[in-house]
Amino acid sequence: MVTRVPLRRRPVTAWVVALMLSATAPPVAAQPGKEPGWTGPDLSLYVSSEEAVVVSIRTSTSQRGRTEERDCPAGLDDAGEWANRWPGSAACGRKAEERTLASGFVISSDGYILTNAHVVADVDEASVQLVDRRQYRARIVGFDRRTDIALLKIDASGLVAARPADASRLAVGEWVIAIGAPFGLESTLTAGIVSALRRYLREEDGIPWIQTDAAMNPGSSGGPLFNLRGEVIGVNSMIYSESGSYAGVSFALPIDLAMHVAAELRERGYVLRAQLGTQVQEVTPELARSFGLADAKGALVVRVRAGSPSESAGIRVGDIVLGIDDIVDASYGEVQQAVLDARPGIALRLNLWRRGAVQRASITPVASPPEARSTPEPTVDPVDRRHGLVIGKLDDARRIALKIRSGVAVESASGRASRAGIRADDVILAVNDTPVGTAVEFDAAIESIPPHRPVALLVQRGSALAYLVLDTLEPATAPR
Repeated sequence: MVTRVPLRRRPVTAWVVALMLSATAPPVAAQPGKEPGWTGPDLSLYVSSEEAVVVSIRTSTSQRGRTEERDCPAGLDDAGEWANRWPGSAACGRKAEERTLASGFVISSDGYILTNAHVVADVDEASVQLVDRRQYRARIVGFDRRTDIALLKIDASGLVAARPADASRLAVGEWVIAIGAPFGLESTLTAGIVSALRRYLREEDGIPWIQTDAAMNPGSSGGPLFNLRGEVIGVNSMIYSESGSYAGVSFALPIDLAMHVAAELRERGYVLRAQLGTQVQEVTPELARSFGLADAKGALVVRVRAGSPSESAGIRVGDIVLGIDDIVDASYGEVQQAVLDARPGIALRLNLWRRGAVQRASITPVASPPEARSTPEPTVDPVDRRHGLVIGKLDDARRIALKIRSGVAVESASGRASRAGIRADDVILAVNDTPVGTAVEFDAAIESIPPHRPVALLVQRGSALAYLVLDTLEPATAPR
């Protein structure tokens, strides 16, 4: 069975930068130096200044009171573990802080950023890294699960903003490109064409998706899909797959709809929508014949909620909505789109097929309740002189076994330390270039580092050594 898969990045043990970018380039034409018969663009031309609009997004969710019992991957040695190549390797058999990676892009110079709702919903905090590697704590202004769009805000100005495309110019067969970090493989370029426009998917509430064959995989979430003019045409959101990996079909939300959702999120924190109180399904040729309808069109009503506008308007289960106002031959997607565009309090005239005849019903939609916000407001870590570390004395037996002269033992790690990849049973040998052998020496070395400067800790895990950096993110700000 084929299933829709949001492009959520699997939990990882380090922040891998996820970039998706493009640039202005000449029209598609045969390129010099290509083999005879080649008519596609030279994609090496499409990587330039557009990367300035793309950001990397990291989220974290505490595994409160829960231990993940995972088997460590066979053959994973210390060197591979430090390279952080294996999703979830730091959580083998222990309680951990789950972290995910995704992409997004800047839509205004004052720090508003678009990404997917499934990236930031249900997380404890989110942070953003710009292309110049500045990092900021992000405030989640709002998210809309229906369109899978979220709006973030960082305290930055003078940013390069994406240029939205004119949706009316988009055509099937048009080239699109993206550069991302599928499965943590950074700066991976994918390209393809627009396979279909206004693709309405079952149970997706009339969203007119852009279908493309540009490869997307976990880690591509929320990134922009560019045309060859360097304009954003959509926000990458999901794939069709039997395995959870790319299988040839990807979907992006059209940029005009994404920007409309972003404007509402910025204005009120949620999207104001109308609801009729019905559940519908697509009319297949078999269903059309069953109900005496000549053609497979419209939306078949399968549920009418009690107390809803539809019940008040006399709509019944088994009615087929053929269209709104003067339209009587709308497709299923067009009916869904019309309802999506409806506004609360403004009456609609539905054309219904009921018992072999067209009937009309007037219905006044009501406002849907605001989407429940399940995500706590991201906050800056409290003042913590040890950055989430609980340290203890390194006993002589372990020191001898590890063949080291001194160090401090990590008893637990949370907050910044956990985000850096430090975990219980690690040994810290130095703070920047200052060796430490006691808690007093560790604290003194930490306090000697100027505020807001990153802290590098030399950590030993088994036989492997690596410097891990504690983040120093700028705080989030309220929307302006």
